[in-house]
Amino acid sequence: MEDIPQSSETPSDIVPTQSKALSAEVEKAARANSVYAPAEARRSGRRVRAESDRRFEIRKDFLESPLSDPNGFERIIGESDLMSINFLDRGKRAAAAVCRIKVPSGGGTWYGTGFLVGSRLLLTNHHVLGTPDEASQCEAEFEYEHDIDGVLREPVRFNLRPHEIFYTNAELDITFVAVTALSEEGVPLDRYGRLPLIPLSGKGIAGEWVTIVQHPGSDPKQIAIRASQIIALDQRAADGINLDNFIHYSTDTEPGSSGAPVFNDQWQVLALHHKAVPAMTESGEQEGAGTKPVWIANEGVRISAIYKLLEKERFETPLAGLVLDRLETSLGLTPMSQHSLSSEILLEADRKPLPPSRWADVKGYNPAFLSERLELAGIYAPQLAEGHIAPLLDGSGYELAYHNFTAVINADRRFPLFTAVNIDGNKLVHPGPRKDTWRRDARIAAEYQSDANFYEKKRGNDSVQFSRGHQVRLLDPCWSKLGDTPEGLAESRLGAEDTFHYTNAAPQVQGYNDVDWGNLEDYLLDKAQTTEKRLTVFTGPIYRDDDPLYGKNRKGGPWKIPLSFWKIAVLQKTPDKIAAAAFIVGQTQYVQALYEAKVFAGLKPYTADEMRKRHIQTTVSAIQRETLLDFSALEPFDAHGSFESTRRTRWINNINDVVI
Repeated sequence: MEDIPQSSETPSDIVPTQSKALSAEVEKAARANSVYAPAEARRSGRRVRAESDRRFEIRKDFLESPLSDPNGFERIIGESDLMSINFLDRGKRAAAAVCRIKVPSGGGTWYGTGFLVGSRLLLTNHHVLGTPDEASQCEAEFEYEHDIDGVLREPVRFNLRPHEIFYTNAELDITFVAVTALSEEGVPLDRYGRLPLIPLSGKGIAGEWVTIVQHPGSDPKQIAIRASQIIALDQRAADGINLDNFIHYSTDTEPGSSGAPVFNDQWQVLALHHKAVPAMTESGEQEGAGTKPVWIANEGVRISAIYKLLEKERFETPLAGLVLDRLETSLGLTPMSQHSLSSEILLEADRKPLPPSRWADVKGYNPAFLSERLELAGIYAPQLAEGHIAPLLDGSGYELAYHNFTAVINADRRFPLFTAVNIDGNKLVHPGPRKDTWRRDARIAAEYQSDANFYEKKRGNDSVQFSRGHQVRLLDPCWSKLGDTPEGLAESRLGAEDTFHYTNAAPQVQGYNDVDWGNLEDYLLDKAQTTEKRLTVFTGPIYRDDDPLYGKNRKGGPWKIPLSFWKIAVLQKTPDKIAAAAFIVGQTQYVQALYEAKVFAGLKPYTADEMRKRHIQTTVSAIQRETLLDFSALEPFDAHGSFESTRRTRWINNINDVVI
């Protein structure tokens, strides 16, 4: 993105884009969407453009059910403009979180717009608040608006606290800054609520109308209701503009709208307004430059792009982590930074690799353990075809066989792609005291494994530290056909020791192996209606392209850190029938299945207690989509797969909520 022009005069809060190609492409798109086209042709074109938008499918998931919003789907495809009457009440509630930012400067005071997005956290543009020193002189003014009788209210002023949080990025033109809890008159900031930011892209599609709440030209709060239409641009024509970061919508924007929230019909924030797109003359100059510019569209920063930036810097820029903590709290999630790591686990010592001969007769995971045969090769075949799986050194394949479980390693990330363990609940043998001795596995190249250089604090100067998170739980493979005998105990201890390999570890950024998660296997075994208590569990991280980086100064760094984990449990429920249940923990707000199930429908400024543990039960197909693994053999046995769509993904508050 081009640099924002600076001026020695009092800053104007309307900032034009500088791309001639962008202006030309916007004008072309605007003509195609002209309201002067015949109504039928316009409706037909809207539907075609909407359905061809790559975000169309997830956009449908952000809609409320027809019982709550009968015309929601028809509006996004241009076949209706009817709104439920509660649109106005919801808009009033959303607008309360929008404020005017008063910015003193050497040339006089100027103004911008901002809005609350988390607990005492304000979002605006970098060109509105560019430095902590500047922010320390500013005020956020709420309720500067006309009341129902047309009387102009006196604004309620809050000081900013850049010494607490100030995160800014000039390229995306965003600034987050903390706000005081009480106004100068003692009014609590919580009175104005907040606008939770949804991280997934797809909250608005081509042709859809959007609404902007703003303080134009320092004026009292105003609203442009569904006066702006999203424009679909051709990335090839919009040279130099990353359309994954920015969204464009046709409207006139007065000075002062920089930093305003851009809403869809569900009052979900889809963008942060930051620039206006000017019309250009045939000679390539800005039309009306120096007098009265002609504006043909606006440009906003996508909320999904803001999240991607913050996540990328989560572990390397402490302020990015603080901002994400507050955004996650606004979604009802417990911030990851609140999860402390045990000093005992952090001090686990490495040992030299064991000889490969130790596993000469070990078969690992047994595909015939349950009544339905479940082969591993078919599960990881899609990833193998893409070249993402680390091979064994002896050329025998890709599966690391341990006592009662197997690990398959992601070659790019150097952590497990997934693990598979068989559990025989009737033959469990406790291995005795835990021995935290970690090792690499000599059967696979060191370049595909982590080690103490990644986990131990003394090996780097990172502000964040991880523990080694077991993928196969310590006790799961600790069983033996020999039962509770000396020989059975010895076999159990081998299984326990096997779990302490780096090929079974992934960085644990939160306590996802807590009581509810850790006891899942025990709970499911109790659900078996057979004499033999048998369970197979598949586990692994969810790897995303934009996972945050960590440890650039550590050996092998920088590393990409997965923030969500999945588990599929397959129970031998009756002698001839299995049942499967799928779960995700960690950063659940990035899981598309949540939006399909309407878990986030009607987001408003509140905290949802049921979301706090970051545990969801979802469908096997949702896991497939998130991981690109093939679990199609399990779909017929999925406990949630037969539910209606709005119940296929559910929050798990305690272990008794699990359905299988």
